[in-house]
Amino acid sequence: MPYLILRQKDCQDKSFELNKPVITIGRRPTNDMILADPFVSRDHAEVVALKDGGYEINDIGAKYPIKVNGKIVSRQRLMEGDRIKIGDSILVFKSEDILPAVHVEFVAPEDMLQEAVEIASLDSKETLPFPSDDFDADDIKSLQKDHQRLMLLYEFSKAVNSHLDDSFQLLEEVMSAAFRTLDAERGFVALVDENTKELTCEHTRDNTGDKEQEKLEVSRTIVHKVLRDGVSILTRNALKDQQFEEAESVKEYSIRSAMCVPLLFQEDVLGVLYMDNRASAGIFSQDDLVFLTAMCRQAGIALGNACLHREVVQENIRLEYELRPKFQILGESEQMKKVYKTIKKVAPSDITILIQGETGTGKELVAKAIHTQSSHSDQPFVAVNCAAIPRELIESELFGHEKGAFTGAISTREGKFQMAHGGTIFLDEVGDMSLETQAKVLRVLEEEELQRVGGTETIKVDARVIAATNQDLGKAVEEGKFREDLYYRLNVVSLILPTLQERKEDIIPLAEYFIAGRVKKVSPRVNELLLSYSWPGNVRELKNCIDRAVVLGDGELIQPEDLPHNIRKGGKVIPAPLESLEHMEEDHVIRALRQTGWNKSEAVKILGITRQTLDNKINKYKIKK
Repeated sequence: MPYLILRQKDCQDKSFELNKPVITIGRRPTNDMILADPFVSRDHAEVVALKDGGYEINDIGAKYPIKVNGKIVSRQRLMEGDRIKIGDSILVFKSEDILPAVHVEFVAPEDMLQEAVEIASLDSKETLPFPSDDFDADDIKSLQKDHQRLMLLYEFSKAVNSHLDDSFQLLEEVMSAAFRTLDAERGFVALVDENTKELTCEHTRDNTGDKEQEKLEVSRTIVHKVLRDGVSILTRNALKDQQFEEAESVKEYSIRSAMCVPLLFQEDVLGVLYMDNRASAGIFSQDDLVFLTAMCRQAGIALGNACLHREVVQENIRLEYELRPKFQILGESEQMKKVYKTIKKVAPSDITILIQGETGTGKELVAKAIHTQSSHSDQPFVAVNCAAIPRELIESELFGHEKGAFTGAISTREGKFQMAHGGTIFLDEVGDMSLETQAKVLRVLEEEELQRVGGTETIKVDARVIAATNQDLGKAVEEGKFREDLYYRLNVVSLILPTLQERKEDIIPLAEYFIAGRVKKVSPRVNELLLSYSWPGNVRELKNCIDRAVVLGDGELIQPEDLPHNIRKGGKVIPAPLESLEHMEEDHVIRALRQTGWNKSEAVKILGITRQTLDNKINKYKIKK
């Protein structure tokens, strides 16, 4: 019967009969062959019996690749003597019925699990990918190191290319992989600023414990040479290296072992990765430089792709923003779904509609949405804000006037009703009209005709009327401030818009919509503040808030300090002027810290205060990074 021979370091060879149609291999205890190895997935591979009597090995979602005779495979028919490499283990396929004399046994799952625990306790650096009698000690050590680095590079490549929308995490992967592999004390990764072309430090690491990260002192000469020439540099002892021994930064900071590698995308240097060890010379080898260069090459490509991805996303957002109707209604809350349902029902008809809702809830947007979904969508939509027009001019605005009808009427003018003929007229804040004007509007609705101010000619008009108010018109009727007959004529269908406070689940989507096209994001803390605020001005107030934050904010993230003070403080009334001065100071301190990347030494220079004063203000205002 065919079998597999398992070869592992410091263990006797073991054989496994292929006595089932499918033999599973992996780290999970339920597998037929358990391999306790960090480079083996829980469910790694399976050996399948074929109909013609042969066998094949299949990758079943392994994190690390399967190799057969040195080549990576996902599915491979097995031949006599094939060497299958899974993690740090070698499996040799034998098709003869005669088992090898070395050691033949079938290991039960519970025994294999115990052995797996013992193997897992070994130092992974001691686990050998090949039998120990094939190579001498130096060869084995070199192969093991190469194997580990190849696996790390493979994993690193997958990791960095999964962060197209998160450059910060991508660079964190770069730093972590470099320090995990190389014996460095300190290091940093920096990117070239697109505008200033200066290096901006993104991540630093100092394992010496004797310096603050923001004061990491490195060789500027080495870094700038890499930045300028786009080539990797290795110096085993910079203090005795002819290229750098005279550099002030090398002597000042006693730089010995150092490596600096460019992050390249095509021919552009996007940034650099720098690592050093000041305690010892000769820490880094040429192999280390080759590995770091390969890793940074992958990182550079990922960064470049991330930049291109970001540009495409931004362009899509911009185009989507430009193509969106300016009156698009947003919201997925249950309240808004009811509004959409009503709009869909009433839009095709010519029925008169009364929209009720607080200021800023989007009454005009709803009216426009009804118009665009009606059979008159290709005809005019005319909006009139009745509250914004002086009472003595409202009739002229609505019905038009003849030349000489009043002082200033130097020519005949059409009114809004006539302009809307064939389309829709939207009477916003209809409750602010005088009783006399209400009577004339009622006549237009009932007779579909009007007379201009100062005129005698009857003009026929056919326009759908949509009215809106933030008042309780029923109460206004009871108080005699609004005509009952007009109220019932307008209120054929009533559409009530919810406040933003009543549809909180729509706040963040709305904020993101208002940002669209301007390439900004909202920080998690800002989301919390937006959700906790009461929004008395509803959607209009939210839009104004976001517009302000986009203009005043620095960087790609909208931060709490970019919001109006009353929203940051949970909707509390803005204090008296003396208190407001403190708020201005708080904002100024926060902006100085953000501008300097929270470097207090640089911030105090901008603010013109001492470090102690800055610390006091940070504590006073409870400023957090």
